[in-house]
Amino acid sequence: MNGAEQSLLSHLDAPIVVGDPDGNAVYINPAFQDRFGAGRLGSPLAELFEGGAREGVLRAMVSVCDQGQTTRFRVREGEVGFSAVASPITAAGEQVGVVILFKEEVEGLERIMAIQREMRGPMEEIGGALETLFEETGGRRNPHHRVLVEDAQRGFKRLCKWIDEMDALVSGGKAAASQAFDPAPALREIVRRASRISDARGTGVELLIPSTLPEIDGDEGRFVEISLRLVEARLEAEPSPERMTVSARVIGSGEETALLVALSEHGPGCERAVFHDEPISLEAVASLGAEVWALAQDGIGRTTVLRFPLA
Repeated sequence: MNGAEQSLLSHLDAPIVVGDPDGNAVYINPAFQDRFGAGRLGSPLAELFEGGAREGVLRAMVSVCDQGQTTRFRVREGEVGFSAVASPITAAGEQVGVVILFKEEVEGLERIMAIQREMRGPMEEIGGALETLFEETGGRRNPHHRVLVEDAQRGFKRLCKWIDEMDALVSGGKAAASQAFDPAPALREIVRRASRISDARGTGVELLIPSTLPEIDGDEGRFVEISLRLVEARLEAEPSPERMTVSARVIGSGEETALLVALSEHGPGCERAVFHDEPISLEAVASLGAEVWALAQDGIGRTTVLRFPLA
């Protein structure tokens, strides 16, 4: 490192240490000295730390040196936790060192992680109980109860997925990438779950979709929850629609092929602007990765259209 680079790093309040290709410390900024001690230049980076922190730095060094990729990890120094990022330093296409930056964690993160670990036991108990209930409601017995258990199992799987994503994020890793899914079963679930409101309101809800649809990218659970909130908000409005249709079809060809999902409403009150009086925003619907259009017209009703690119 040249003098100008060292001077810039010395002004940062975040602890930084730089190592050479052999893993020895060649630079330590003042913030690092304040929080981890002075250390000795030329000594192995791992020797600048104690206990579990040393082990974490060693693992990060191996990952960076072997794969040449940025690695995230966590360490503790006394009562303070740090999130760390170890990145390779390259010049002329060759790896010439590694830089590690430490950021002091928000107070309470350790407790959050402990709560996550404690949640695993109860989650396993819930999963086991749902499996037992599902088996006991099999066959032709208790069809209504079986549907309720299936709903609970789907919700349980989504909860497990979100817990895993939270665990990855607070541990400094990356959440699992969203996977493609067939929206047809999700749309059928949305209409079925909305039936408890539509039946009570006397609103006819019709589903017009083929048995299968092309896959779209995203989180299926989030797709169901946001779309269901949109449908239920319209069913609970005053006055509620007399009829509602949820439909889906494929349009376009080649790279322009897309999936259109439409929510059409008919009856008094349907001339108001879409999203104007609902507890769900246009931004929430658009967060599904879809382009959104809406049209309201007196005497005709209103329609909300979501356009999804295919996976």
